[in-house]
Amino acid sequence: MKSTGMATTRGTQKKVQQQLQQKDMEYQEKLKLLNEELMSFYQYCQQAGFSEAEMDTIVAPLVATLRKRLIKKLAKVFGALFTIVALFYCAAQLGSVSMHLAALGRLFMIKMLPFWDWTSMFYEYCLVSNPFFGEYTLTEEDCVSCEALEHVDRLGGVAYEQLLDGYLNRDAPLIVVDAMESWPVMNTDDFWFDNITQLYLQDEKLMDTVPCILTTNLRTGSSDLHAFLKRIHSPKVDKWFVHWQNCDIHAVKALRKFYQRPYFLSSSVSPAHFNWVLMSSDYNTKIYKKVKLDSGLIMLAQLRGSTAFRLTPHNPCNTSCPELLGDLQEGEMLVFTNFMWTFEYFPGRNLDNVAILTETVWEEGTT
Repeated sequence: MKSTGMATTRGTQKKVQQQLQQKDMEYQEKLKLLNEELMSFYQYCQQAGFSEAEMDTIVAPLVATLRKRLIKKLAKVFGALFTIVALFYCAAQLGSVSMHLAALGRLFMIKMLPFWDWTSMFYEYCLVSNPFFGEYTLTEEDCVSCEALEHVDRLGGVAYEQLLDGYLNRDAPLIVVDAMESWPVMNTDDFWFDNITQLYLQDEKLMDTVPCILTTNLRTGSSDLHAFLKRIHSPKVDKWFVHWQNCDIHAVKALRKFYQRPYFLSSSVSPAHFNWVLMSSDYNTKIYKKVKLDSGLIMLAQLRGSTAFRLTPHNPCNTSCPELLGDLQEGEMLVFTNFMWTFEYFPGRNLDNVAILTETVWEEGTT
């Protein structure tokens, strides 16, 4: 029975192949016949004494028909491409999709580093110099907002309008001392380094995550976050610091487990598109570590330990505005927009420290 079935199948396949070959031969024969007829017609026209212009007039209907068919095919192809591009563009306008695409783009560029070192161009606004284009930069007139600042205010019970009008719209930083009182992570003794490391080492979605930026005094030889986390998990490793930026959307969402939207922030403000982890253990230094942030609303939440920070005005305001120094204690949050300021820090001395920094899209005068 099996041999009979196999023989039947083979016979069917042969018939199909023969039919396809026959159709192909018929098509080739038709093309050959059409070509012969056209050549015969062309030779007849030459013998009859028709000029090139007259022959063009005779075959004009045929040429017009062929052109119409070609135009229809091209229109279908370009129409399909336009539809795909339009759908992709519309999807990219959605906040979550846009952030996801940006994260994927960053991860792709990181993977490209062994083949192409693009880091020298990372902070360039334009790859080709355009003499007619001028990117907005701070001017001395902008410096009036920071020239009279002497320190970073510390407040509690902050209302959003107070934060917006008194600080953010004036490029003035603020420390909110009661920003995290209701956060579960601040009301437990079971939160420490292990909670962070286990988050990345045990979540399957984070197994292949690569931070966009990772800075540490422990030489890992790469941006392999998992290798680093396994290393600091060992009790033999001490006196270290690290900060890294999550731009993979899964890593960004996973870290939100440890922080919430501050009570003083309006619901109209979008969630953080990137976040950072700042950790250290018994790392004693007074050398500030620069954190390269995207422009926007920056919030640094001190979950454990403390952090010393320095805010330096961008050029040209660094000549007329003072540097602002401060210490962020456990449970406090530093809030500022970094259009005016660069952010640097060093971890609390003789302490184990954990902080989370968030970057949020911010437009001046957001309500």
